[in-house]
This record gives sequence, C-alpha cells and structure tokens, in this order.
Amino acid sequence: MNQATCSTTNLQLHHNFRWILCANHMEPVKGFLTRYLKRRLLENEAKAGCRNPELARITDWIPRAWQHLNQFLEAHSSSDVTIGPRLFVSCPMDVDGSQVWFTDLWNYSVVPYLLEAVREGLQVYGRRAAWEDPTQYICHTYPWAGEAVHGGPDTLIRLRPEDVGYEVQTNNSTVGSIKSMSSTQSEVEGDPLLNMLMRLQEAANYTSPHGNDSDSNTNEALNGLGVQSTL
Repeated sequence: MNQATCSTTNLQLHHNFRWILCANHMEPVKGFLTRYLKRRLLENEAKAGCRNPELARITDWIPRAWQHLNQFLEAHSSSDVTIGPRLFVSCPMDVDGSQVWFTDLWNYSVVPYLLEAVREGLQVYGRRAAWEDPTQYICHTYPWAGEAVHGGPDTLIRLRPEDVGYEVQTNNSTVGSIKSMSSTQSEVEGDPLLNMLMRLQEAANYTSPHGNDSDSNTNEALNGLGVQSTL
C-alpha cells in the first residue's frame, strides 16, 4: 500500500496512526515561534560574524506580539480561532526588510482576519470583554527604532469597535429633553412681561383670597398685563 496516498481512515485502521492536536496556547506550539526565530537569528549572526542586537530585539518581540493577538482573539471569540505561528515564520532576517514585511502582514493579513474572527465571535458569544485595540500594544512596543521605513507605526491600520459591531450607545432622548428644557427656560427669561405674568400667577396661587374686590383687582391687573404683552 502506498502510504502517500492513504487516507486518514486507512492510516488509523492499518497503521495505528493517530492525529495529535496541538493548541496554539500550549506547548510545543506556544514556544515554537520563539525557538525558530532564535535559531534563524543565530544562523544569520554566524554568517555575518557579529551580533545584531537590533535584529535580536525584533525576533524577540514578534512572538510576544503574536501571543498578544491570540489573547485578544480568545477574549472576544475563542481559542479555536487563534493564529498559528506559520504566519510569522517568514520574517526576514534584516531590520529594514522585517519592518516592511510586518507592515504588509499587519495591514493585509492580520487585521482582516482579526475583524472577521471578532465579528463572528460577537455573533456567537456576544460581547464578552471590553474593547481594546491591539494596535495600541503593537505601537507601544514597536521594536524598530531610528528612521521609519515604509511609514513606521503610523501606517498600521487601527481596529475600531464599530468595524466589528461594537455600537457606541448614546442617550439621545436625555439630550433632547435637556435641550428643550434649556430652550424653554431661555424663552421665559428673555420676555420680561411673560416673566412678570408667571410671578403674578404664582403669587395668586399661593395667596389666599380676602374678598371679591381683591380677586377682581388681581384679575384686572393680569388682564391688563396680558393685553400689554400681546400688543
């Protein structure tokens, strides 16, 4: 039997073959990217005959950035949609080249995948954690120093909460009621005759009547002021 063409079922039945699933957040996958990039760095330094501390800082930062992205995906979706190390193993062993490589990788591969994964996680699991743009961590710990190549961190696409369905809720009704109350109050304060009528009305409501003469005098005064205000 040609093992190259055997299906998984045949391998399991005839060769006692079993798949071993390795999660991205567990060993040996978790530390694979660190070990792989460190080995490539040592090979590059051996060929050059000298150490490259700037490139060493970059190869040390990439696994930490990868783990931060997976933590972001686990917080907003699940561990099933985390990113594997295969996406980052092609990092060039060159300072300028690695910066251009990471910018293109972030804008054209990482960000579209993050948006899609978080959008699906929001539909399946709902809102599980507060929103925090992972680009902030990337820019804060950006390892490429000196003159920016290919735009630097400013060219990295940001992830906005509205892009994945996180709606910013605003209380429009409260704002509208406050505006209407303020406009009504300003109108009353702007008309002195209307303001005087309101005060006389309040005085009439809280003062007990002493007779028909006082009531008639108050009504005549109110009517007179009302006529003047309309004129």
